Amino acid sequence: MNIKLIGIILIIILFVFGCKDPEIPQGTVILIVGESKNLTAMLDDALSGKTITWSSDNSSKVSVSSGGIATAAITSFSSEEGGNKKYTDGPARAEVIVTAKTSDDKIQEFKVTITTETQERIMDLPPLKDRFPSGFLLGNIATGSVSSGSLLSRHFNALTSENGMKPNAIAPSQGTYNWSTADSFVNSAIASGFKVIGHTLLWHSQIPQWQKDMASKPKAEALAAMQKYITDVVTHFKGRIYSWDVLNEAFPDGSSGNWKDKIRPENPWYKAIGSDFVYEGFLAARKADPDAILYYNDYNTDNSNRATLIHDMVRDVNQQYKTEFPAETRLLIEGIGMQEHHNNGVSAASVRIALNMFKPLGVKVSVTEIDVLGYQSYSEYSTAVKNGATYNKSTVTNNGLTKQATQYQEYMTVYKDFIDIIERISFWGVTDNQSWRSAGLPLLFDKDSKAKPAYYKFVGAIPTTW
Repeated sequence: MNIKLIGIILIIILFVFGCKDPEIPQGTVILIVGESKNLTAMLDDALSGKTITWSSDNSSKVSVSSGGIATAAITSFSSEEGGNKKYTDGPARAEVIVTAKTSDDKIQEFKVTITTETQERIMDLPPLKDRFPSGFLLGNIATGSVSSGSLLSRHFNALTSENGMKPNAIAPSQGTYNWSTADSFVNSAIASGFKVIGHTLLWHSQIPQWQKDMASKPKAEALAAMQKYITDVVTHFKGRIYSWDVLNEAFPDGSSGNWKDKIRPENPWYKAIGSDFVYEGFLAARKADPDAILYYNDYNTDNSNRATLIHDMVRDVNQQYKTEFPAETRLLIEGIGMQEHHNNGVSAASVRIALNMFKPLGVKVSVTEIDVLGYQSYSEYSTAVKNGATYNKSTVTNNGLTKQATQYQEYMTVYKDFIDIIERISFWGVTDNQSWRSAGLPLLFDKDSKAKPAYYKFVGAIPTTW
């Protein structure tokens, strides 16, 4: 072949391929489960500003809006993708191609990796509390004094002392009080801009021996002791506590029927005083600090039998208060605390049923202690703990965390529908390693203070406008 012929062929090749728009280089995007990113900001200049048609080659894993918002919508990973692998052994990953195409056939492809591997640190995220309406309380717990500028003050505006204000911490012996730890917590929290939740005055657990001994005392003596304890504690913190959990976990598991007969027999105040201790306890708290909001707090409120017991108790106590104080415009029990210590098998529908039951009572509701295990059942978690699991030896799988994220999303979807009565959502911890249920990896942030799939799913369910 002569040189002239070769030249002609080269010219033809350059003409043909030069007239076709070149494919725009492929981009790479990482999305943690539940996260969304705007891909329009990543378009190359050749596509920027043009009308774009977006598509995903697997919309069940990554959906993409007409505006180019890609969301990791995956609900489970295959075994090959690492779904059944323990999260502590490594993340799950899947890949999807998202394509941007212009009307004149310019194309840019994004290789999107969906993963359970955390990416963003908590302090780099927008304040979580700012996503809620003005005045709404987004809470958490602390074990000691707190300071402004911390991750707690960045994301939360209400605080509960995890253990420092429970009876065994406050009153080791009858009439003797240890105020220093609780005062340090309360004062530092207020100084840092938090509303403080008092937790808890009456309980069957974490109480000092002198309160346990009240079970065998005459009714009048036990009633006087209970009233004095409540009066002393509430008066000491008067004006500093936004709301009190006056009574905690009154009912045993599996009970139903008349609430007055179903209170835990191990509760010493019930043993000595009878069901009247509920009304008298709330009344003592109201008299000691009339401005504080008074709550009843319990777990498993998604159980219809327990929810019914709570409903009937609150109804009857408030009716008794109205009868004795007809001029009073407030309720005595003004709020119900739903703890929400769940596993990822507890349906959001059951939470909705409980809220519908409580709403006619006219009370406020708070989600007081939410954490969601990465296990499908409590027995799975319990077995893991018995086998020595902690946060760094957890047997929660990547699909367990993906399911957990979906549960947080579904719960928040229910909460927003009851925003007219829910005044607070409090998480029971910030990072998994600090949780009392650390083996279940139950919180929004991992041990490295990075956002998990649960964070993105929870945030994604919060309306952009209320």
